[in-house]
Parts: sequence; C-alpha cells; structure tokens
Amino acid sequence: MAMLVFMWTWNEFLLPLVMITDENKRTAPLGLAFFQSEHTTQYSLLAAASIIVALPVVALYVFLQRHFISGMLSGAVKA
Repeated sequence: MAMLVFMWTWNEFLLPLVMITDENKRTAPLGLAFFQSEHTTQYSLLAAASIIVALPVVALYVFLQRHFISGMLSGAVKA
C-alpha cells in the first residue's frame, strides 16, 4: 500500500500543473513536460530525465519487493 501511495504522489501531474505557479516547486513528472519546447525537443535530455524521474520508484520497488510479493500471495487460494 505504501508503494502505491508513493507512486501516486510521485507521479502526480494534473493537480500541480493547475495549482503550482512557481517553477521551483514543480513535481518531477511535471518538470519533464517542460523539457519539450514548442519547435524542438532534445530527446537525449528527455530520456535522461525520464530515467532520473523513474529511478526512485524502481529503487523503492527493489527494496520492498519481498513485502510486495508476499502481500500479493497472502490472499491467494492454495489448491
């Protein structure tokens, strides 16, 4: 449950887009959206930033993988 809540808050996009006007307080996925300009997009920078944004979620999953899998299997019906 903690991992899902972390992912939902980390990946929040629409609410900060509407509510936050200060660019120093943007969320990481919202900052990714501003990497694209109107006429050109530097795909190498966008790919590097995407990896940096996805890294905390992947790291949290690696650390909590044992608990995540055991929680999913605890409700399973054994034959």
